[in-house]
Amino acid sequence: MMKFLLPLLSFLLGNAKGLIKEPAEAFSQQLAMRVRSLTTLLVAVIGSLALGCVGLSLFIASIASQLDKNEEFHISGGMIVYLVLTVVAVGVLIYSLSSKTWMKSLGFEEKPAAPQSQKRASGTLESAVALLVMDFIEERKERREERRP
Repeated sequence: MMKFLLPLLSFLLGNAKGLIKEPAEAFSQQLAMRVRSLTTLLVAVIGSLALGCVGLSLFIASIASQLDKNEEFHISGGMIVYLVLTVVAVGVLIYSLSSKTWMKSLGFEEKPAAPQSQKRASGTLESAVALLVMDFIEERKERREERRP
């Protein structure tokens, strides 16, 4: 049993070099890296879903047990722990289900957005027209200044 478990464990921990002795080592390493990231993401989704359900059910059970007693209702430390567990698990679930996380895990990086000045890079024709307009405006200013003396 350990014979089969050791290669799988070494693969998941990142020591897959001993398993692959082919010329396509770089491709195999990239594939292993993608599979590891997808596996990690799937474990995070399933784990956070399970912990969120457990935390919420324990929180509801704690509230129900408080209401069943004939004493006054008070918030206990366990309730706070269950609520924090639920909130953290839901946060991890939301993060791990976002499309950016999945795309990053698959190797599709988002290109950084270019600033507005670079987005509107003017061509040579636009530059020529802009220079012509600026020249016309400067000539008009000079004529006005000559008329004022």
